[in-house]
Amino acid sequence: MNTMRKIYTAIRGSARENAESVIDANAIRIFEQEILDAEQAIMQSKQKLAYIMAERVQLERASQQLSEQIKSRESQTAKALKINDEPLANELAEDILNKEHEKSAQWTAIKNLTSREQALSQKIQQSAQQVLTFRRELGIAKANAYAQSASSQVGPQTSALETNLSDLKISLQRIQQKQQHLDDTTNALNSIEKAIGESSLDQKVEQAGLGARQAEIQSVLERVRE
Repeated sequence: MNTMRKIYTAIRGSARENAESVIDANAIRIFEQEILDAEQAIMQSKQKLAYIMAERVQLERASQQLSEQIKSRESQTAKALKINDEPLANELAEDILNKEHEKSAQWTAIKNLTSREQALSQKIQQSAQQVLTFRRELGIAKANAYAQSASSQVGPQTSALETNLSDLKISLQRIQQKQQHLDDTTNALNSIEKAIGESSLDQKVEQAGLGARQAEIQSVLERVRE
């Protein structure tokens, strides 16, 4: 039983490590989605704030109408008292009292709504400012990630470039060596031809003054002397 518990613990540990690896690999994407979720929550809070504000305005409007009705009833009560109509005056006074109670309840509700409105508005402003800060941090994080990615690629690219340049240098040296060898071979063949070929013998005859051209020149000189 102890062995099974350890295996289960190891599996849970492995799952946690895998989950953390996934989170680390997608940290920026997760961060961006969390910002979007926060912005959506702020939008919903704004809708709630608008509803609270609308309710407050309606209550204030109703309270104003009650104030006008109370004034009207007070005027009517005063007139009823002048004509000594006590029952009507009492009935009007009771209606005034009910309207004042209703107005008092409305103002209590207005006060509560105003308090909630102010607290929610302040919370929205603070949250919006924080999300804006997170948005800026997201931009910086993306820029850093891009720079780090580009920087990590510089090493392999530089190494590949150096390898290419080295290969080019070796290839050029092989070409130059081959061309030089060909030139050396050609020069050697020319030297051999001059040393042992027929043209070499003719050249030696000419150098010794025994060539046909030299004999003709000698013949001309002897004729001239006679």
